[in-house]
Amino acid sequence: MITYQKLEKNPSVFKSLTGITLTEFDELSQKFVSKWEQAEQKRLTRPQRRRAIGAGRPYTLAVSELLLLTLVWLRLYLSLEALSFLFGIDKATASRNTRRVLLVLRQLGDETLGWPEPPKRGQGQKLEKVLHDYPDLLAIIDATEQPIERPSDNATQKRIILAKRSGMRAKPKSSSMKTEKSAR
Repeated sequence: MITYQKLEKNPSVFKSLTGITLTEFDELSQKFVSKWEQAEQKRLTRPQRRRAIGAGRPYTLAVSELLLLTLVWLRLYLSLEALSFLFGIDKATASRNTRRVLLVLRQLGDETLGWPEPPKRGQGQKLEKVLHDYPDLLAIIDATEQPIERPSDNATQKRIILAKRSGMRAKPKSSSMKTEKSAR
């Protein structure tokens, strides 16, 4: 299981997993904790909440571990199954926690993480411009049909056509099949 205590002993591994150094993580964590507490208070005091504050399952991971989980996901873009295995939590918990942490990280500002603002509807780049800027983006796949030599005798052709229509594969006749039929 990955923990902050284990990773802080090996700074190069920490940087390769998260993309930031330990000191940058500590600075981000200090800013993050106050925003996280505000966001959690807002989430817990929402009007349509059915349970009292304090009800429900507590977080398995500490706040710094939640931040670490999300940074590892942002850096490596692992599947939720792999991420949950590495951090010792359930896949649904990993999904829920990363979504909540991402909202708080977004509040910290673009200068902290350098995320570009996603374009509004109709404001994105045109495909022609993207292909011009990134020519390796488009791969051409030739998926045209190739002619197949059909059998010449009518009986075999009918068997293949009927098999296609019924969704089954046509089985080639073999000598063992003839002997089985003749034995019946």
